[in-house]
Amino acid sequence: MPPDHLGTAQPPLGAAPGRSGTPRPPRGPRNLGSSAPRLTLIGLLLTLLSCTFAQSYDYEVIVVGSEPEAISAAIAAAESGAKTLLVSEDRRLGGLFVEAMLNVLDLRTRPFVYQRGIFERWWQRVGRGMSFDVREAEEAFAAMLATAGVEVRLASPTIRLELVEEGRVGGVRVGTVYHSAAQVIDGTGEMSAAAEAGAGFSVGFGSFGVDVRMVDTLVFRIAGVDWSALRKGIAERGPGYAHADESVAWGHFGGYPVAYEASDPDLRLRGLNLGRQRDGTVLVNALLIYGLDPFDPSSLADGRSRAAREAELITAYLAQEIPGFEAARLAGFADRLYLRETRHLEAVCTLEVDDLLDNRVTDLDVAAGGYPLDVQPLTPFDSGFVFGAPDIYGVRLCVAVPADLDGVWVVGKAAGFDPLAAASARVVPFGMAVAEAVGVAAAKGALEGRDPRSLVADIEAQQEIRATLTRRGALLPPLEARAPTGPYQHPHYDAYRLLLSRGLATGGYNNDPKLDAPMTALNYLYLLSNVGTRFLGDDSLGPALLEAYGSSLGPLTPELALEFTEAATCLVSGCPLPPTRERLHELGVVPPGLQLSNPLTRGQMYRLAAGVARLAPDPP
Repeated sequence: MPPDHLGTAQPPLGAAPGRSGTPRPPRGPRNLGSSAPRLTLIGLLLTLLSCTFAQSYDYEVIVVGSEPEAISAAIAAAESGAKTLLVSEDRRLGGLFVEAMLNVLDLRTRPFVYQRGIFERWWQRVGRGMSFDVREAEEAFAAMLATAGVEVRLASPTIRLELVEEGRVGGVRVGTVYHSAAQVIDGTGEMSAAAEAGAGFSVGFGSFGVDVRMVDTLVFRIAGVDWSALRKGIAERGPGYAHADESVAWGHFGGYPVAYEASDPDLRLRGLNLGRQRDGTVLVNALLIYGLDPFDPSSLADGRSRAAREAELITAYLAQEIPGFEAARLAGFADRLYLRETRHLEAVCTLEVDDLLDNRVTDLDVAAGGYPLDVQPLTPFDSGFVFGAPDIYGVRLCVAVPADLDGVWVVGKAAGFDPLAAASARVVPFGMAVAEAVGVAAAKGALEGRDPRSLVADIEAQQEIRATLTRRGALLPPLEARAPTGPYQHPHYDAYRLLLSRGLATGGYNNDPKLDAPMTALNYLYLLSNVGTRFLGDDSLGPALLEAYGSSLGPLTPELALEFTEAATCLVSGCPLPPTRERLHELGVVPPGLQLSNPLTRGQMYRLAAGVARLAPDPP
């Protein structure tokens, strides 16, 4: 499984997250308890109201966008009996897979294929490998849409969602022509249509108080690669160098790509993801572009232009050392950039990182995920982070429904995932599985006269949708008790998980945060600085602590740890504060009886930092 992330995972500015308290026991399925009858009653009432205002529409379901998730939703809606239109301003079908030429799949296949249904049907058409030919992908999407009876309109004029009343979408305006619809699905990838219509969202890690998002990429094409020589060279150098099969190669390649010095300071080369095409050319996903505004077409065009110029130099550089690249030559670029992360929908419910790392599955889930929490670089100064690797998790339909806009669904990476959950849930196979469920639900809502919010408030309706998905061949995650990922019996596990929930700790691919590793004074100062920003909304805490203690070098002793904790508590709670351990006990910052080694371990450091995090006005 070739990972999108190929850098060395390093925790941001000094360390990790956690949730204070006793270690969590293994968690099983969420207990819906007495809420089910209440939600079912609400759903029935909303159904009656919807039927009262039933009307005819030009289309029962309209899907906006050309992304794989949009296509999956449209096929599912049409196959479920809804008259369906897919309309896009794009010229080609396939979005990220075709126009951005991202032809290497981020897909979990062990111990089984996690995403089936429509995704697996498409995957079978393109060869069922870990990469695919872009032209074949486009043709497969077109054939599946045609077979399902979806009307498709590409290269359309400007598309906007139209409100029939405040807070409710009733159709789509394409240029000057209006099409009414019972249900609309935004599959644009960036939820552009829903956002313009008023759906709430955050951008990147903004919900954590940090103005960063995952870096963008231009995929480029290289001809002249001897794939047999590439595989042979990789095999001779061993798995620490790279991995390859008949169609895909990925790895650090001895650190040679990362050592490339770009002519543009906002460009960088990382480890290579290489996907072979039927014509023998190779698509390269490795060129990172920093500092772009994802919502400004001129910024994106400028970034693509600069990256395209750099790709010529990169190709010549790779030809010097990468086996099989001796005759490599640049042969083209993707039509548009690969934007890993932009908006995150403010949805009726949110898929959170805790859901993933608790391996949480419920009896309302409509798709299964299990890809690692793989955050690509956020700044030019980090190499990305792997926060953990769940065994399996489920997702509910409500992540696709805007909290403040009805009549519309959102599918794809911009659905209701928190920034860390999105590191796993952003991958296209998972998105296609969720979108298939949304297509089924949208058809059901259209044919029964029900809005999205009424459907996701109705337990019985969701169970019917799950039953339909099972009949369609989709994989629903099995309900069974599972332990959370990582060392959940460690005394400081909850502190680790609390800090991880805001991106301040990592577990890596093996879910090992190394909670017993010794820490330095600077580790803790940087961690407290990030706690100030991501938990307390206080950007001044870090600079104040670093000004007072930034010269503190060496191990994190108990004396220094408590002094830093007291100072942070004072700054957060308002000085003067008696700097006593008793006061820290009273505020709940330092648990009574906490034993600190010399130097402190990472787990002990997390425990203290978690106490400071809980000083937030609305503590986690």
